[in-house]
Amino acid sequence: MIINKLVNSKIERDYFFVKGKLNIDVKYFMDQIDQGCMADDNKNYQTNVVGQMTSYDYFVGNRRFAKVLMPILDLIDSYKFKEIDSYTLGEAWGIRECFSDYTVKHHHLPAFLSGAIMLNKHSQSLEFDDIGEKLECEPGNFALFSSFLNHGNKRNVDDKCRYGLSFNFFYKK
Repeated sequence: MIINKLVNSKIERDYFFVKGKLNIDVKYFMDQIDQGCMADDNKNYQTNVVGQMTSYDYFVGNRRFAKVLMPILDLIDSYKFKEIDSYTLGEAWGIRECFSDYTVKHHHLPAFLSGAIMLNKHSQSLEFDDIGEKLECEPGNFALFSSFLNHGNKRNVDDKCRYGLSFNFFYKK
């Protein structure tokens, strides 16, 4: 083997990141996540979520989830991303991480934008190490971010589970 050049470095890159708070019926969504984690198509311990998880499309057709996303959609539309004409919600799932569960650092490419919504108060936060940001686990706290941003969390050391929603927007073809 001949290697002519090997570069392992970082470059500056434009990214999008928003944190805020939504009005959300946390009990409804936590109950839905509990059901989805028991469904045959669950993704429990099969993904970057080393914990329990619904299928990736579990909330895509859910009208109540669509209503939660309305202010986020308005924000995206008002920002006028220059690289897109239109986009669509392609994935929306729920997470339940109980004692010792965690999420491996990862990104959501090839999605365009991704989001996370916290459903309960918990000590486990979502960490964005590349940009020095954290999403604290309080009901309704959310982050909307460029999908290439790495994020994850440490092991849950509490006896109670952390609940959250995640979603991905894709360029519309």
